Amino acid sequence: MGISMLGGMYGEIPSESMMVQLRWHIKMPIIVFNSIKILASTGLGMAMFSLGLFMASQPKIIAGGIAAAGVAAVMRIIVGPATMAAASYAVGLKGIVLQITIIQAALPQAIIPFVFAQECNVHPTLLSTG
Repeated sequence: MGISMLGGMYGEIPSESMMVQLRWHIKMPIIVFNSIKILASTGLGMAMFSLGLFMASQPKIIAGGIAAAGVAAVMRIIVGPATMAAASYAVGLKGIVLQITIIQAALPQAIIPFVFAQECNVHPTLLSTG
């Protein structure tokens, strides 16, 4: 948590206009910047590795059965994009940006929901197959 706050306060990674640099013109030390960059680069790979190990250790490929997999597929392919389209249109998105948000809503779930489900022990088997 502290490292996240430090990175957010300095704001080197997304842009150079965050709290510490903007207010006091203090640059982040290069060793801290490179350390945060290394941690950010390895996080996704480790999460994907964890997902792969978890999926390989499961006795069944489709964890909740065919019915649960079917409901998850319908939710992801139809309900998710429809909800995103309504929300995006409500906030005023139009054109290519609206189309991109709808397509992204139909894409498979990311690694992060699986990691949270596994850490909190809340149905990680269902998230690993969806």
